[in-house]
Amino acid sequence: MKNKTKEEMKLHHIDSYKNTIIEMIKNNTNSLVDDDIMSLIRKPPLDSMDLIQSKFLSMAKKNKIILNSDELSKILNNYRSRVIEISNKIKKIRITDLSKKINSTKLKNNEIIKINKKDFTQINKDIKKLIKEHVSNSIEKEILKHIDTVFAKNIDSKTKDKIIKEMTKYLKKNYLSQLLESIDIKILVKDTTLMNNAKEQAERYLFTLSNSRLLNDFE
Repeated sequence: MKNKTKEEMKLHHIDSYKNTIIEMIKNNTNSLVDDDIMSLIRKPPLDSMDLIQSKFLSMAKKNKIILNSDELSKILNNYRSRVIEISNKIKKIRITDLSKKINSTKLKNNEIIKINKKDFTQINKDIKKLIKEHVSNSIEKEILKHIDTVFAKNIDSKTKDKIIKEMTKYLKKNYLSQLLESIDIKILVKDTTLMNNAKEQAERYLFTLSNSRLLNDFE
């Protein structure tokens, strides 16, 4: 009976260890998406930090025209709102896949749960593909489709076409490339943080496993 109780307690200790790691994955992922990735999408605190708006205004100044600022703000807000909709999908991919690895890990003796760089490879590939497709689609449907609304009705068609062409090139290449690159960095930092946190938790798990009177036959 005593051995059975000890064995049950060890199983409980393993379950608690796994649940702690999964909770870390959830917190790490929520922070990655809500604080890091979406900070690159949400409207920045200063207008001068708004890359898309600044590009529009720069093009307008260069071509000596005035844009409809209200309409510009409207399409940019719609664009951001549409991109932010992807948040839960990103979280689901990362949390589900990593949690599946944790739950499927069988621990015997002094084995621990390891989260390695390779565990993120397919997850990050899927996330980046999803983001790229969704952002590209949002640019097309929320900005480029409505870009005419930011111009005055009496604007020279040649000038308007020129600006639209340059903005399209900027949004689909430079802006998208810079955004994805920044997201790459955010993901790398959070992946590294999670790996280090998992190592720290493993040390606590092993220490308790080795030193607990309840889990061992200490007198």
